[in-house]
Amino acid sequence: MQLLFSRHSLKFQIVVLLLLILIAPMVVMGYDLFFATRSERILVNDKEARLVSIVNFLHQQVTSRLSDTQGLTSADRNAVLKTVFNDVASGLARDYPGVRLGLYIVDNNQIYVQGFLHEYREFTPEEQKQREERIRREVADGIQKVLDTQTAISRIGRTWDDQFLERLVPIYSKGEIIAVVWAEERMHPIFAQTQNFRTITRYAVLATMLISALGAIMIIFNLSNRLTQIKNGVLQLENDIHALLPDQPGEFGQIVRAVNKMAQGLAEKEALLEQLRRSDCLAALGRLVTGIAHELRNPLGILKATVQVMEEDYADDKEIQNYARRLNQQIDRQHAIVNELLDFGRPSKGVIEPQNVNVLVEKVLRFTAPLLRQRKIEMDLHLDQRLPSISGDAEKLKQVFVNIILNAVQAMPDGGRLRISTQHSGEWVKTVFEDTGHGVPPDVLPHIFEPYYTTKELEGGSGLGLAISHQIIGMHGGRIKAESTEGKGMKMTVYLPVGGGEVTDGA
Repeated sequence: MQLLFSRHSLKFQIVVLLLLILIAPMVVMGYDLFFATRSERILVNDKEARLVSIVNFLHQQVTSRLSDTQGLTSADRNAVLKTVFNDVASGLARDYPGVRLGLYIVDNNQIYVQGFLHEYREFTPEEQKQREERIRREVADGIQKVLDTQTAISRIGRTWDDQFLERLVPIYSKGEIIAVVWAEERMHPIFAQTQNFRTITRYAVLATMLISALGAIMIIFNLSNRLTQIKNGVLQLENDIHALLPDQPGEFGQIVRAVNKMAQGLAEKEALLEQLRRSDCLAALGRLVTGIAHELRNPLGILKATVQVMEEDYADDKEIQNYARRLNQQIDRQHAIVNELLDFGRPSKGVIEPQNVNVLVEKVLRFTAPLLRQRKIEMDLHLDQRLPSISGDAEKLKQVFVNIILNAVQAMPDGGRLRISTQHSGEWVKTVFEDTGHGVPPDVLPHIFEPYYTTKELEGGSGLGLAISHQIIGMHGGRIKAESTEGKGMKMTVYLPVGGGEVTDGA
């Protein structure tokens, strides 16, 4: 049995269990209905046989006396019916206490009653009239059924608190029903109460079972949906450790929060490992490039001095002066690259002071504005005047902003729009640079902060600008986030901590 269930889903197992739980009371209730009905039928049959004998005797007596009333008018015949019924029924009522006998005359729609179902007392005329009206309402359905079927019937009549057995027999004259006689006997009160109780209980059990089944089905599907969400979330975590599961109430919520906490721990561990790997790589690379830069600086200095001497010695030779100018340009370019290498390999704290990011952005734009105008780039500036201050090195932060702006300019060779905005968000001061350039492909975006990785080979990019910028912002306790859609531009967001964190030496 356990092996059979283990092969199916949780939903299937719960549904099967629910059906087993519901079938048991249904079988018990069906058994009760079947045998209880048989027991009730036996009791009814005993009373019915007694009433049949009584009403048959009454019918025989009334019919035999009517045979002597041929030729009478309808009114006279009705009077005879009343008289004969009262004579015979009054005697039967005395002989059979608890049996009520009745006569309904079709022509005048009158009923006459003898005997009582309960203990009785003398009634006033008004009370007697009310009693007859009540009995007429109780027996009306039975009389109508006899008139419709033109045959004798037995039925159980009911009031709100009582039950009684009736036997109704039609009286014919010349092939037509002229009256109906009946006998009634009250069912035992316990019988009526028990049947009412059992009926109410059966309906209550059915209603409870139905509601329970619907509730259980809803709970099953709810549990199944929650489990499906958790399963899909865990499968998604396999591909993206940052895709957390949606929160849920109750015990499932505890499971979800535990899974999310574990995923966050793994993500933090991966981030730390990546940061450690990156720091180790940058440290090793920094030591390498610093050594190379020192080795390159000396020959460049010698070349620079040699060219200067040539310029002095051959001041009148225009051709040599032209060559010297070209050599100076290349030496200066290589010297700038050496300085970048030194900045990357041996970053320093610089001067750490409270800074206003808006002021830094405005200073950078003063000397980059001519370049923007030359490249036909429209400037869209939105500065939040309520920015809190940060702590940092103004020159290094301006270097970061210049690098980002130059990258944006190079991405828009035919002109475009550059939007720069600042804003305060929680514990961060954000500076956002958005351009309308060509953007970068999704597979390139994760590598743009790596040293010597460049997409601007034709422009002569060294691949160190964004790497140095990333390192400087990291030294200030912040981070840079790059977003891009190929063909639609690039968005660079610089996050710097409010008030400034501890500025480190970097790798």
